[in-house]
Amino acid sequence: MFFVAPQLLVGLLNYIRRRLEESSGRSLQWTESSIELCQCTTLSQLSEICRNYFSQCFCANAIHCFEFNWKNPQRFTDRSNRNEVHSDVLGSWVNKPLWKKVTVSEDDELSICIGGQQDVTFITVNGLGPFCNSALLFVVCQAGCEPNSSALTVFLQHASACYTRILQQSPDASQNNQTAVMLSDDLINATDANDMQIMLNTHLRDQTSSEDCCILLVSQEMNQIMCQVVGKHILDFEMCYPVNNGLFGKICEKGQWIIPSEKEMSDLEALFSTPVQSALCIPVRDKMSGKTIGIVCLCNKTGSQGYTATDVVAVDAVMSRSWTVLSSSLTLQKEKKARSECEAMLLIARKLFSRLDDVSMLLGEIIQEARCLTNAERCSVFLVDNEAQELVAKVFDGIVTMDESLDPKQYDFENMNEVRIPLEQGIAGQVAVTGKTLNISDAYAHPLFYRGIDNATGFRTRNILCFPIKDHNGVVVGVSQLCNKIKGSCFTSYDEELAEKFAVFSGISISHSLLYKEVEESHCRSRLANELMTYHMKVDKEDVKKSIPRSSLTMANFHPDFDKFVYPPRLLENNLKIKACIWMYEDLGLISKFHIPMRTLVHFMLMVRKGYRDPPYHNFDHAFSVMHHAYLIAKNLQLNSKLSDLEVIALLTASICHDLDHRGTNNAFQVNSHSVLASLYSSEGSVLERHHFAQAMCILNTSGCNIFENMSRKEYVRTLDLVKHIILATDVASHLQILPQLEKIVEEGMDLTNTCQRELLLALCMTACDLSDQTKQWETTKNTAKLIYKEFFSQGDMEKRMGNNPEIIHDRERACVPQLQINFMLHIAQPVYRILAALFPVYGEVYQRVQLNIGRWRRVEKEFKSRGLPNTDSLDFLTDEFDRDLFEDLE
Repeated sequence: MFFVAPQLLVGLLNYIRRRLEESSGRSLQWTESSIELCQCTTLSQLSEICRNYFSQCFCANAIHCFEFNWKNPQRFTDRSNRNEVHSDVLGSWVNKPLWKKVTVSEDDELSICIGGQQDVTFITVNGLGPFCNSALLFVVCQAGCEPNSSALTVFLQHASACYTRILQQSPDASQNNQTAVMLSDDLINATDANDMQIMLNTHLRDQTSSEDCCILLVSQEMNQIMCQVVGKHILDFEMCYPVNNGLFGKICEKGQWIIPSEKEMSDLEALFSTPVQSALCIPVRDKMSGKTIGIVCLCNKTGSQGYTATDVVAVDAVMSRSWTVLSSSLTLQKEKKARSECEAMLLIARKLFSRLDDVSMLLGEIIQEARCLTNAERCSVFLVDNEAQELVAKVFDGIVTMDESLDPKQYDFENMNEVRIPLEQGIAGQVAVTGKTLNISDAYAHPLFYRGIDNATGFRTRNILCFPIKDHNGVVVGVSQLCNKIKGSCFTSYDEELAEKFAVFSGISISHSLLYKEVEESHCRSRLANELMTYHMKVDKEDVKKSIPRSSLTMANFHPDFDKFVYPPRLLENNLKIKACIWMYEDLGLISKFHIPMRTLVHFMLMVRKGYRDPPYHNFDHAFSVMHHAYLIAKNLQLNSKLSDLEVIALLTASICHDLDHRGTNNAFQVNSHSVLASLYSSEGSVLERHHFAQAMCILNTSGCNIFENMSRKEYVRTLDLVKHIILATDVASHLQILPQLEKIVEEGMDLTNTCQRELLLALCMTACDLSDQTKQWETTKNTAKLIYKEFFSQGDMEKRMGNNPEIIHDRERACVPQLQINFMLHIAQPVYRILAALFPVYGEVYQRVQLNIGRWRRVEKEFKSRGLPNTDSLDFLTDEFDRDLFEDLE
């Protein structure tokens, strides 16, 4: 027998206590059983110590021990024979809320049964930390006494710590650590971060007997959780999830591993692209900050047993040793991506700044680059029109999404020139006003999105990224709207970051392009003004005074048939044409209606006459003929009872101004020759027609020439809009576009209360006036054709000198004038007069003369071929004698 000094015994016990605390990671109270628990190394020893202790505490002889998992409390392993048993009784007791919770730390709690049934008491010893779902269940039968609850609690704390230490030191855990070391060595030889993730996924899948595995990376900067690799497959696009909600957001927030419920399986099934029966999600936490930096997801555990704490330990062992290597590779990958992004931005900047001379080309380049940069299906760019308080889109890549206030049926998307929407409406409008990016994952759920365009076109807009384009002063100059992320469910925060960087280059380039265009237009206008000043002379005041009628004019001053369709206005003497113009305004009551001063009207007409050059056909004589036919239509068709006085004066004024400063060449020639006019107007189309209107405005703005000066502001604005509309209608291309609508009006009947139909009628009347030489007697029609083709062939000669190949209608060497004239009258002129005659039967006589002239041209063509006459650029063979012989039966 020997004695141990008390000081030595206390020191020994403290040493044992420290070992126990180090192994469990917990601060423990001390009991007499601590020495036995500290020396315990196997579950068999632990269960035996616990049985002995419970036997003494409860004065019981029969105590059984089972091992189970809280996640599957219907399957128990008998520790006495290692057999697995199914016990509904045990399971029901485990599931009953009869457990007293005893807190061990912030993360762990112990469960103690406070009651029993039929002399049976249940006690559990739980694992701690990652083993919190593992437990030993002790069943005490026929207890003879009540235990000391505080002593029992302390014992259970020690037993749980011992149980956790045994699980950590199990062969499986040691093997996991050894395998993790070997894996970390292999990861160093991986080529990139994706290759590393494939290796980790494969290893974790095998270690945990799972069907598949993936690692999600948490980016606190981008506020997103991303996954690029699932199993052995590198995804075509990153799967992105929010960091503040959903299954993965919950894991980030709590920092604890979970086995997802059935309701939470949808995200995993979308991620793994397979049905998920069981899953385990384990956070990877930064050792310094404690924040979640990654999530390991396992799915479909093979075998009958579900995921356990052993799987958590295996994953923790692998990730603790491999995360540093993976993190370094991800950082390198991020740096490479940033460098590639910088190179792409520099290339984009080079492309954009090479397009400054053409805004449309620049916008097209911006659309293409923005779409490619973000993998978007479609893109549109709107420019801010601050004066009109509108957003303007002139270049389209697909269909833009507009607002409910705009009817998609009014737009012909295939031939669209531009779309204007109010500045404050819709998604693009909100971005333009606020200057902030909008990333909409579900377009149809957004209150500002309008589905009408999708319904009209069949296109489906899923998601939208709309970002502002600002200049160097931070002022919004445009808005870019991207639709439908191609590789991904929606646009990500990374796309937002790219778009905002891209917007910097776009904003500066657009600002410089608009400035360049403004300077270029100013230069062109200056050149044009100098050219006009050189060519034109101001109207002398004496000329104005002499041209003012001294007495009231009557039709007798001109011709008895002046107000009839048969009268040829080209026969009127030149010195009477200005007076005739004034009389037409007066006869229609426009002078008194709009209080036009006579001196102003005379000055205006003299300036208009000065505004015409002297090409063979498009001169003031042609303008006077067109105005005369407009007067005849207004008077004989009684348009003043069908149209407003504003519309009548707009038609009459537009007809006399419609070819101001015509150069004897067509629109195509202006564009191909890169003329000053093309520089000003080619981006809008109808180059010459826009120039004619601009010249009309110049004359109206000249002092003493504004015949609309006594109108109200509303009347003035409306009249100018109508004049512009009517002059632009003289472009044959515009006429051919509206022809189907006019045919429809003939079929269904005209509704003169419809503003759109009234404007179509004005356009039709203007075209009829412009071609009115074809409605006169044969002599007038024939002589006019000579003038027209003389002008056409002159243009063809210029094109040849420029090295171009003119169209046949302009080529004197290839043109057959009778045949060309027949084609023109059949396909252009005849439909105009047929429609107008159908709407106004009194106009039938005009249509009949057109038909008669077509018949004459056919006879000319037939005689032309029968005589074997060669192609000629002249109609000199159409002499009076030739006409008498050819049309003798028609006289």
